[in-house]
Order: sequence, then structure tokens, then C-alpha cells
Amino acid sequence: MPRLYLVSPSHHLADGRIVKTTRYWTSGLTMPALKALTPRDWKVDIVDELIADVDLDHPADVVGIGAMGPQIARAYDLADAFRARGKKVVLGGPWVSLAPHERSLAHADAIVVGEAETVWPRVLEDLARGTSAGVYKASDFIHLGGRSLAKPVQDTRGIAEHPAGDVFSAIDYADLQLVRWDKWRTSPMYRLYFHWPLIFSRGCPHPCSYCAVQAFYKRSYRTRNVDAVIDDVRRIKALGGRNLLFLDDNPIADVDAAKELFSRLIPEKIKWTSQCTIEMARDAELLDLAARSGCVALSIGLESNEEHVLAGMKKRFNRASRYAHDLDALRAKGIQVIALMMLGMDGQDERVFDQTLRFLLDHKVSLVKFFTPAPYPGTAFYDQMRAEGRILSEDWGRYDYGSLLVEPRGMDGHALRSGFDRTYKRFYGLRNIARRMLPIPGRNQKEHAAYIVANLKTWHFLRKHPSAWGTIS
Repeated sequence: MPRLYLVSPSHHLADGRIVKTTRYWTSGLTMPALKALTPRDWKVDIVDELIADVDLDHPADVVGIGAMGPQIARAYDLADAFRARGKKVVLGGPWVSLAPHERSLAHADAIVVGEAETVWPRVLEDLARGTSAGVYKASDFIHLGGRSLAKPVQDTRGIAEHPAGDVFSAIDYADLQLVRWDKWRTSPMYRLYFHWPLIFSRGCPHPCSYCAVQAFYKRSYRTRNVDAVIDDVRRIKALGGRNLLFLDDNPIADVDAAKELFSRLIPEKIKWTSQCTIEMARDAELLDLAARSGCVALSIGLESNEEHVLAGMKKRFNRASRYAHDLDALRAKGIQVIALMMLGMDGQDERVFDQTLRFLLDHKVSLVKFFTPAPYPGTAFYDQMRAEGRILSEDWGRYDYGSLLVEPRGMDGHALRSGFDRTYKRFYGLRNIARRMLPIPGRNQKEHAAYIVANLKTWHFLRKHPSAWGTIS
């Protein structure tokens, strides 16, 4: 029986150490999905390096490694180590797909470009018999079994006309690597902390120039069959799970499909969170259904509260002039907002730090994640920065949330670095936590209390690790 070892790598800190943790609040689905796609005559083992050690001497015939963002440098290191031991290695994921293919092929026997569903069995078959096509790329994006709202833009691939089978329905939740099963069985607090992952959609139709999601999916957007998603919810509930995380990048791009999903979730009596666009707040029916279905928190890419900055990143649809109304609407429904904000973009000068902090405090934003500009390969932003000669580092292991990767225009690098760190510390200062999070609202009080705890933990963490923004999650 051939053996497959699926590895989700961690990433390096600036001093070279590997990021590790003893617990994490959710778990990825990529490796369990690949296991579900693997022919039954293979024995499959999975490891997530964030919480466990990778066995470089694993008796695998093929090693599969997936990577996003700063994971790629560690993925290359692991791939080299496995190949030095005579293992066949396949790399995949958004970074491998979007970056020049020769960069990844220098570390692997094969790479998967784009979605893996229709090519994965052939990759394994070829590598097991000692051959490889090098690059494996599906001829079309798969049909997820639901609706297809947007077709790929500027790409020869289309969307398959018929579903190829729903891999997410075949996932065994026992394969989630970041669940602490011992704590799940014994700790009520851990059961509140851990969020069970599931998927409703893939892609996003918006043209944001910095975004690897729209570059990877070519602005296509597809949803799964709602019945299949509800089945997943019930499988999670059977395990005792009630807190769910949709791993979607934009679950509401197809508004009608989202309304159907939220309506069907109401009787399931669960709590859920997701990434989302601010457009959630602009459709009263959609927002009401989301709240009634159990939505308690949304991670929203606001990016900037200045219209000209949004226009420069092709995100005009955010309409910063409406943010005050939007955030009020979300808060009125008891939905916590995790704001994603960019600092150091073109059109911003040193005033951006105080302006952004004041905006977040005035609108009682629960949590924030700041980002410096990151020119991900394959994006329009990368092409622009490269053409202008402004990329400061091609060390992909540093492509995290806050490294200085692009020469800013409105300030120098020192001002960006110090302003970025200072704004983080001020946002998570005790006085500002109280200003944002008190008084406790009337809706979803338990969830609000949990976000107060998250703020206090971040305050404590940043006191001990002043520039540890790259590990805040």
C-alpha cells in the first residue's frame, strides 16, 4: 500500500525560530480534503506543524505540502529536506499557484496550480510510478454543486457544467489536526474557544488589486449546495460543536444564495463567524437573516477610511463614507467586527495612524488586524510595485502581516514601522479597550465578553512581545 504524508507547515519568525503553539482556535480543511480525494488504496497521514513536529523520516512514498503567505519559505525548506531523503514531493496552494512556477519546481517533483480536485489522483499515480508532468493544472474550475455567480476573468479556464462530487461532504472531521480532542472532551471553555471550520463558497468577484484570492480564482465565484452545507453543520453538531467558522473569503457575494443559507441555518441554533465584505451591512434583510442564523462576528476588510486610498486599490465598493452607518448596523445586531486595516498604502501619510485609531475607537470596533502593503506574486499590486521598483524584499518568508516589503510614498520606512507598532499598542491599551468594549450590549453578551477577554490577552501579549504583530491571529 503506497503511503502519503500531508504536511501543513508553520512559518519562521524573524530570528529563524519556527512558530509553534499548544492550541489554536480553528483548523484548516485543505489537508483533510486532500485525504478525501486520495484513492482508497493509499495510507494517508496528516500533520500540522503549528501544533506538532514534522517527521522528516516518515515512510511516505509521496509528501504533499501546501502553503499560503509566509508559510512558503518553510514549505520549501521541508520539501528540500524530504527530497534529500529520497521522497517525492508535491507542492500546492495559492502561493505556489500564483508565483513563477520554476521557483516551486526547484523544490518539488510536481506542483498543483489552482484547484486540486480533478488532478490530485493523477499526481499521486504519476509520482508513485516515478514520473511527473511537473505542473498539474485543471482545465476548468470545478462546479461546487450550488450556484455559479461569476465566471473567471482573463483566464482560459471556465467553470465545469456539472458537479464533480463535493469533497467537503467527504471530509472526516476526525482528520482536523488543530483540534485538541482531550480538551474538547473535558473543557467547557475550550468548547467555547474552538470554532469548527466549514465551507460555503469559493472565490470573490471583486477586483481588489492587492488580493491573492481574486488572483487565484480569477474573480470567479461559486457556492456549494445548501443541503450539503447543512449536512456539514449537523455533522459538527453531532460532535458537540456549536461555534462554527466559515472559511469563505466572501460568503455573501451571491446574495440570494447567502439568504437561502442563512434562512436554513436559523433552526440549527448555532453560532458562526466568517470573513465578509462590508456589504453585509447594506442589505437589511441579509443582515437580519445573518444575525438570526447565529452570526456573532465578522472579519471585514475595511482597509482604509479614505475614499481615494480605496480607489487606488480598486476597492471603491467599500464606500468609506458609509462606514459609520454600516458599523452601527452591525453593532445593533450584536455582531462583533474584526477590522482589517492597511497602513502605508499610497495616498496615506503619517497622519494615517492617528486618523485610523480615532476611527476605530469612535466606532467601537472589537478587534483590529493591521497590515503593511504586501505585494503577493500574481496580483496586480505586485506587478505595479515591481514596475515601479518599490519592492524591498523578495524573501517570501517575510511576507507576513507587518514586514516592510514596499517602499512607501507618504512616509519613510522608519515612520511606517514605528507608527504601525504604536497604533497597535494604543488600540489594545487598557483605556481604549474599555472605551471600545464597554458598556456590554444587550445582545450576544457571552460572545461580547469573550471578545473583551481576547482584547486583554492581546494587550498582555503585546506587552511581552512589542513587535509580535506577525503572530496575532
